[in-house]
Amino acid sequence: MIIHPKARSLISKLSLPNPIQKYFSNLDWEIDLSNNTNPYGGNFSEYPDVKQNELKKLYLDTILSINPPPVNDITLGIGNILFTAGSMEGIDLILRTFSEPKEDLVCVTSPSFSAYTHWALIHGIRLQTMPLLGDNLAYLDIETILRINPKMMFICNPNNPTGTKIAPNTIETLCHSMNGFVVVDEAYIEFSDDSSSLFCLNKYKNLIILRTFSKAWGLAGIRCGAILADTSVINTLRYVQLPFSISTPSQTSVIARLEDPKSTLESWEKIKKSRTGLIEELLTFKGVSTVFVSETNFIMVILKNFPQTMRLLSQQKIHVLDCSSSLPNAIRVSIGTESQNQRFLEVIRFASLA
Repeated sequence: MIIHPKARSLISKLSLPNPIQKYFSNLDWEIDLSNNTNPYGGNFSEYPDVKQNELKKLYLDTILSINPPPVNDITLGIGNILFTAGSMEGIDLILRTFSEPKEDLVCVTSPSFSAYTHWALIHGIRLQTMPLLGDNLAYLDIETILRINPKMMFICNPNNPTGTKIAPNTIETLCHSMNGFVVVDEAYIEFSDDSSSLFCLNKYKNLIILRTFSKAWGLAGIRCGAILADTSVINTLRYVQLPFSISTPSQTSVIARLEDPKSTLESWEKIKKSRTGLIEELLTFKGVSTVFVSETNFIMVILKNFPQTMRLLSQQKIHVLDCSSSLPNAIRVSIGTESQNQRFLEVIRFASLA
């Protein structure tokens, strides 16, 4: 496989791991006596499928049928996908493959998902934080980003923990103007009515998209995510990814969910409806200062009496995410079942009266 020119220099000195070489050779093996596995071990005695062609095609067909492209010239194929052990592995893998420690600069937004910073620091990569701007935290200082010229720009869209989407055309402007990669984390895109950056992949070779099955697809326990990018990016990532990181049970679970998505799709609509109701009701409470417009399955809320409200929630054994380190007096609340949502609202209502 051809290695991407922006990969770390050491990648060119590597060969593909032996299991990957074997499965991506042109030979169709009838008998495999190379793995040293127990032939009497049962259903899971063989290593997982590393090609995953059936799963890749099924995933592409499913997501493109749910959210059809605005034009018909989208030519994504199985070579544009790499499945990972959750999007966490995707973040780590992209950084390890393309960013030179102590040399390259990576930009992250604030507030946003802390994993980008976490893994960049672990790998000794230089970091620059770019604040999200505007009342709804939807804007970036693009001129400063271009002047900094990072090797990589991470954008969570819709954003975690704010639930908001970045302003239109921001991602395309960065892709068009940056020399480095624009990594768009779409962990919550299924809950948004806006278009995905997926449809820009053919246009911009420096665009990398992260997806996950943990959130909207309800499969957090099976640990599966996906990287969608140009084939040269995907091929290069294979040199670094641990072989067989997506287990056979994980692949089977994802295939089953994609083949019968009806109840899952219905749950997305139920969550979006609950989200609208929660936002409307929260806006009526005196104890609530701000409710951010959400495109996800959670809501960020700024409280007027943060300590008291958090204490009341704790007393009622209701756990929400404390985001006060990102924004003063902020909490992130996941959309739960109707009964869970009502219990949460009762506490906020009571705190507003106190």
